[in-house]
Amino acid sequence: MTLTSLEHGIRRLSTAEYGLILLCFSFCLAGALLLPTDQCPDEAGRLLLSDWISAAGRLPTGGEKEILIDGWGFSYALRPYLSAIVGAAFKSAVALFTDSPRALLAASRMCSVLSVTGCCIFCLRLGGLLLERRSSALLFASLVCFLPQVMFLGMYQNNDSLSLFAVSMMLYYMVEGRRQKWPVKSCVGLAAGISIGLLSYYSIYGWILMCAFFCIASVLLDGGIFDKKGLILKRGMLIAGLCFLFAGWFFLRNYFVLDGDVFGLFSELRSREHFRPLGYVRYDYVCLRDSGISIIDFLKFRDSEWIRLTAQSFVGVFGYMIHYLPLELYRAYGAVLACGTLLALVNAIRQKQCKMDGLLLLTMVVSIGITLALHFWQSYARDYQPQGRYVISLSLLFGYVIACGLDRIALPVRRRGKEVGALAPSVALTVIWLLLFAWAFFGTMTRMVG
Repeated sequence: MTLTSLEHGIRRLSTAEYGLILLCFSFCLAGALLLPTDQCPDEAGRLLLSDWISAAGRLPTGGEKEILIDGWGFSYALRPYLSAIVGAAFKSAVALFTDSPRALLAASRMCSVLSVTGCCIFCLRLGGLLLERRSSALLFASLVCFLPQVMFLGMYQNNDSLSLFAVSMMLYYMVEGRRQKWPVKSCVGLAAGISIGLLSYYSIYGWILMCAFFCIASVLLDGGIFDKKGLILKRGMLIAGLCFLFAGWFFLRNYFVLDGDVFGLFSELRSREHFRPLGYVRYDYVCLRDSGISIIDFLKFRDSEWIRLTAQSFVGVFGYMIHYLPLELYRAYGAVLACGTLLALVNAIRQKQCKMDGLLLLTMVVSIGITLALHFWQSYARDYQPQGRYVISLSLLFGYVIACGLDRIALPVRRRGKEVGALAPSVALTVIWLLLFAWAFFGTMTRMVG
């Protein structure tokens, strides 16, 4: 490794890291090729959008009957749908060579396949910046991407996988930018990550807000930067300008097409009311707040169902919330996450110079708090959806805390009474985590195919 690479915190990926990326891509691609659409939540509505874009060669306005979600009276074209645009591009490219339905369906899912694979790459790169041991970076990426629910999201068309990729990309360029005192390259990468996030899912907008906080705070706290206001202004304008260029077009288009409804939320309600008399609406939102249930009673609803199902489906519930892992597997995942986090926190307290970056950790914790709050309010005040995929970015916080905490722990290896080396517990935990995923995949996830 050259002096320049050491200064910038860049290191080449190891063979094991490349192997993890290939393994991640292979599982996601296999799912994209084999999963039937009736096992993939909300995919049917998103595929309508991809198919329409591919056939028409342009973007819809959201009011086309051909792309209405069956029974709901609105389409996904009213909200950000970058995943559908990318899926349409892959489908159009594959259609030049084959008309195989399975190949075209897999092409439409490639955005999710590449999103989870890309998340794996950025986690490894981020681990290379933050962690001393390669094994810790490998653990970080494994904890995030080989969580069964994350891997499932990488197998079919959805916005959740794209949002996870966006957050991992943002985190990488936030850390790289801070380390290198915000060069243009890092700002461009950060703007790209933010733009992808803006065009993926509203649930991660808290991450974008806290990203701005991190950037400003990192400059203000850096004693090596003298013209702080000037740097914040110049780099802030650069990032904001690029975000407007990369993502602003969608919201401007919504403003003009949807009569000022930039985010498409009110248009979704208006669409339902417009198509209801025509028989396109058969389902209504389940709003517990309108039923007179208090927030406390909501948390207790059906034996704390919202908390329990959100936690279970964060680990992994597949199909339309019908394929559950064995109870002992949920307990195993819970034990690993709880014990790993506890051990990491204990180690962080004991270490005088903890590897954890306080500002980064604060940013991640508050971002997750906002994400959880949005998910809670959505389920309570709009539509009851206790699904862990809406808070899947929590996997990044778990992965970071556990990998960071175990990074400085090494167990001595002795032979004939002499210490001959050290064994990092992160290696053992990586193996355990991958074995748990194998159990989940071959024991439960494969049921969706046969």
